[in-house]
Amino acid sequence: MIPIWRIKYLPKSLDEICGRQEVIKNLKNIIKKRNFPHLLMVGSEGVGKATIASLFSKEFLGRYFTANYKLIYADVPLTEEERNLAKLGSYVSTSKIGSIAGKRITTPAFLKVKVKPFVQLKVLGDVPFKILIVKNFEALGSNQQGFRRLMEIYGTNCRMILITTKISGIIDPIVSRCQIFLISQVDFQSFKELIISISQQESLQIDVPVIEVLYKLSEGKISRAIDLLQLCSVSGNSISLEKLYENAQKFQIDIIRSLLLLTLNGNFPKARELARKIISNYKYNAHELFKLLLEELNKLPLSKYARVKLLNFVADADFRALDGIDNDIQISALLSKLCLFSENL
Repeated sequence: MIPIWRIKYLPKSLDEICGRQEVIKNLKNIIKKRNFPHLLMVGSEGVGKATIASLFSKEFLGRYFTANYKLIYADVPLTEEERNLAKLGSYVSTSKIGSIAGKRITTPAFLKVKVKPFVQLKVLGDVPFKILIVKNFEALGSNQQGFRRLMEIYGTNCRMILITTKISGIIDPIVSRCQIFLISQVDFQSFKELIISISQQESLQIDVPVIEVLYKLSEGKISRAIDLLQLCSVSGNSISLEKLYENAQKFQIDIIRSLLLLTLNGNFPKARELARKIISNYKYNAHELFKLLLEELNKLPLSKYARVKLLNFVADADFRALDGIDNDIQISALLSKLCLFSENL
């Protein structure tokens, strides 16, 4: 079986992180001091925020890592079983007055199922506290107030590392309680050294001008660059500009075309599942996905009415995603509209 290179070359320690020397230096100082406040890591999609946070947690917790570490995704919907579990803790208010008198009171489902069970448990082993990482934190929306209370109540037992692409989507009380780390795109020199190292291990021939183009095509996102490099290696060991452009375009066209085909066939569940895989595996954000969908829609042989209608759907979803706190909802809403409209095609 051919290994997936992005997994094969995934860093195993902070020292193996590509670039970001200043961030790594600050995290190592925290490890030496054995104490830190809640952290907020901010950066564009796919730059390695979660990888850095996980490796930091692993080195901070040492051999007690497994028992005291948890990573959760704020934008992943709860399963039916988890929602039912959350309902068990609800109760009817008998002491409240006013508009909430007699209403059913419950902790927000996400916090009750995903967060509280972990932060409530005492730390295990010889470490000062547990570490909870929450990826795509801005997707919590109105539940952020409830999360803030958990930060205050259980802060001595568990430190939280919040990860986001949009700090504007996080309420000020939480931002003020965190030390902020800005995770930028990796610099070209570090990127070049990594790609040359991988190329040597995989017996590939690649020149610096080609690496420069790879850097631009991948927008400095290492996982995307490694995926593209592996795609190019399938047809030979020599990586040329022509091969790079061809595979970059073919990769995007094939996967977006598959998504579009599912939606226009009215298969919403499969389309949503594929869209989530694209966002998760290839680190596209909502705007990038909408742009690619738009390019493929323009290639379809559609009537003037259908084309205008579909393009309006994409434009509306892209506009809403500017201020939307949950990209998954915006993408799912667009796919549902495309699936519904497909009945008229």
